[in-house]
Amino acid sequence: MRLSEEERRFLNYLHTKGGSAYLFEIRHALNIPHTSAWRMARRLNEYGLITIAKVRSGKRELLKILLKRR
Repeated sequence: MRLSEEERRFLNYLHTKGGSAYLFEIRHALNIPHTSAWRMARRLNEYGLITIAKVRSGKRELLKILLKRR
């Protein structure tokens, strides 16, 4: 598996945040569009590097991204 530079930045950001962050936080920090961030999260999830969890916050449903521990 070969990670792109953006995927490495995504994982590094998660690492600096203690292993978890909301997708909207990652998007803003990396300055990437919603669709790109979501696709990247799905790929990293398929690679087994992260877990995607849906979290309710009031009436909104947020995606929380968790770095898998090895």
